[in-house]
Amino acid sequence: MAKKEPTQSKKVQNLLDQLKSSDEEEKLGAIQELKIHGNESVVEPLVREMNISTSTKVKNTIADVLNTAKSTKVPQALIDCLNNPEFADSRQLMLASIWNSGLDYKPYMGDIARATVEGDFMYAMECITIIENIEGFLNEDEIMDALLVFQGYLAEDKGDDQTKRELILEIVLTLQNMNDNV
Repeated sequence: MAKKEPTQSKKVQNLLDQLKSSDEEEKLGAIQELKIHGNESVVEPLVREMNISTSTKVKNTIADVLNTAKSTKVPQALIDCLNNPEFADSRQLMLASIWNSGLDYKPYMGDIARATVEGDFMYAMECITIIENIEGFLNEDEIMDALLVFQGYLAEDKGDDQTKRELILEIVLTLQNMNDNV
């Protein structure tokens, strides 16, 4: 016997269809409803829309949804998007949502570090904010995952912005201090 789809699933699917609308108000309404009725499965479609949208209002509304998500399953879904090269243009907004949400992203420090070194100075600013706002402590593996990425970046000279390199060096020192206290 086939399982009956829950009505929320149909509602969420209808909202995801509305997200594809060319009407901005309809799209914004769908985003607000997804904030209420969605779950981790809506993260990727929201990031996709944030990535392709030319509307600042749509991008900001999606960022608000990501910033206020409370499901413990959201971090994995957002990290999957952060690692997806298709969504590279939205990485800074995703990094900002990591520290804004207050969810536990400690197991993903290596992923956050990789996204940081691929971006500009503002990515590094978001990363240091993430580290400064971590609740509790990072374990040694989490610290080392990030440190290896950052130290590899610093060992290469790609001619990047010097202020970004300096900020990443500050991130490395912060992580090393954390590691010394583990």
